[in-house]
Amino acid sequence: MPTNARRGFIYALLFTLLMISMLDRINMSVAGSSIAKEMNLNPTALGYLFSSFLWIYVLCLLPWGAITDWLGTRRTIGGAIILWSIAQMCSGLAPSLSTLFLSRLGLGVGESAVNPGANSVIREWAPRSERGLASAIWISGSLAGPLVGALLVSWLVTDFGWRLSFVITAGIGLVWAAIWWLVFHRPEEASWLSADERARIISERAVERSGIGPSVGYRGLLRSPTMWGLAFTQGCMTYTAYFFLTWLPGYMQMSRGFSIMQSGVYTALPYGLAIIFCVAFSYLSDRLLDSSTPHSGARRNAVAFGNLATATVLLIPFASSITMVIVLLTIGLTFSGASQSWNFALTNDLLREHNDVGRAFAFLTLGGNSFGILAPIVTGYLVSSTGSFTLPFIICGVLAVLGSVTAMVATRGTIGGETPAALSHAAASAS
Repeated sequence: MPTNARRGFIYALLFTLLMISMLDRINMSVAGSSIAKEMNLNPTALGYLFSSFLWIYVLCLLPWGAITDWLGTRRTIGGAIILWSIAQMCSGLAPSLSTLFLSRLGLGVGESAVNPGANSVIREWAPRSERGLASAIWISGSLAGPLVGALLVSWLVTDFGWRLSFVITAGIGLVWAAIWWLVFHRPEEASWLSADERARIISERAVERSGIGPSVGYRGLLRSPTMWGLAFTQGCMTYTAYFFLTWLPGYMQMSRGFSIMQSGVYTALPYGLAIIFCVAFSYLSDRLLDSSTPHSGARRNAVAFGNLATATVLLIPFASSITMVIVLLTIGLTFSGASQSWNFALTNDLLREHNDVGRAFAFLTLGGNSFGILAPIVTGYLVSSTGSFTLPFIICGVLAVLGSVTAMVATRGTIGGETPAALSHAAASAS
């Protein structure tokens, strides 16, 4: 097996992990109209149901970040996906709206381990020069989940009912968990990794440690302006991502007049195209960075550009044809996914201490989901009051522009160490 393919196998595991996570989330979105009909829910109530798993999700992020740093990635991720798959299965068995809400909260508890755990794996396995690509492959799972889910769940709901769709998607997660426990280890412990490849990963995966202090913990992260800037930028992007994840099938059905199956196809198409473009642009982004620019935080330029490109989604309500809607959705989804992956990679570039990885990405994800939790609810209220999706799309566009500005002006220091300028000055003095 080629050397890159061995690392690629780990990236593929992360891709499918996030794909399953998003598949389990979009299951509720695709089945939403059927659930609303059975349980007599209006758009506002449906928005709260869509958002419910995020309520406990955001509360569990920081604890999962600390648990990841303590238990390691293998046990954290393996245990978390078993937990949320059981909760997903309970959604399909829920006899009432209250028990359905409870099962969604259980989904949120388990899935809140994904971002801290997966980014810790990237820190363990990806050389610096490949970090953007690794993050893009991983984040593309957030596009593949809706792609697969829109088609698979639409078919299951149409032919077998919404309850069975939750049971089947839960089974997919449990199969993945079995594979994870069988094959995954850190590079230092993976017997199937060659000695040369292990040495390269270990030598190239971390930043230079000269002059770097100990772990800063959550207290140090809270004192870092750069960490707050990264988290706010993530929030601007995550709002749009959750708007699409929870309401895109509903938009296709309510505003464009499509059936559940048709909305599944038209939701899946832009997600599928976005996966290809997201990985391609991220590969190109890595190639444009030399060995020093990741350490200096130059990847923020890509984050800012990606946010500006995402802002094109505000044109979607004014598109006169489904072809134009698909084009604009593809652009928006491509750069929404790419800019998130670049922001994750930028965080890894600027973070100085490996022992803070889980906590840093928990904090970053908390920032993102503090915005994301509002998207389903705000959209539900706006659609109920205006009967239109125009304002929700405009909000996404405005937040994308705000995220671009924040990325450029508020992410210019390091996290847990000296600023890049200070480090450069120290290196010059030493020479």
